[in-house]
Amino acid sequence: MKRLFFAFFAITIMASSCSKDSYISPEELFKDSSKVAKTTITTKGEDPETAVATFKKHPVITKRSDIAGQSWFWAASGGKMVYDTFYLSMYFENVDNLKVGDTISPSRFTFSFGYSSDSAATTNTYEGTISIADKGDDYVILLFDKVGFSCSMGDYLTDGYLYCSLVDS
Repeated sequence: MKRLFFAFFAITIMASSCSKDSYISPEELFKDSSKVAKTTITTKGEDPETAVATFKKHPVITKRSDIAGQSWFWAASGGKMVYDTFYLSMYFENVDNLKVGDTISPSRFTFSFGYSSDSAATTNTYEGTISIADKGDDYVILLFDKVGFSCSMGDYLTDGYLYCSLVDS
C-alpha cells in the first residue's frame, strides 16, 4: 500500500511540474520583463529593417462580444511609425470555458496597421500557438509561442507572455 501511495505521489508531482511549464503568475511577469511578449519586426522593401515592439495599449479580453458565445481580444503596439503601429484582434471560445494550458483557436483573427493606407497591410492568418498561461477574475495571461504574421509591411514574430485585463463586455 505504501508503494502505491508513493507511486501516486511521484506521478502527481511530475504531472504538476510538467503543467507549470506554460504557467506564469502576474507577479512573476511584472518582475521579469524579459518574459513579456515582444514582436520582432522585419520590414519588407529594398532596405529591410529589424526592430522590436510590444503591445503597449492595454491589452484587453472581453468575456462577451458581438459574436454569441465568443470572447474578444484586442491589443495595439505603441509605435510611432507606420511599420510599428499595429493592432491584433481575435474572437475565440468564451474565456470562461477555457482553462490554463488550453490553446486558443480563433474564429476570427486580424493583424493590421492603423496608419497604413495599404489594404495589404492586414492579414487574417498566423502561424504558431496562442494559449492561456494564467487567468484570474480580472485578468488573463496569454502565451504567444512563436506567433508569426506576414503582410505587405513585413514579417512580425510575437513571442512571450501578455497580461490582458479581463472585462465583462
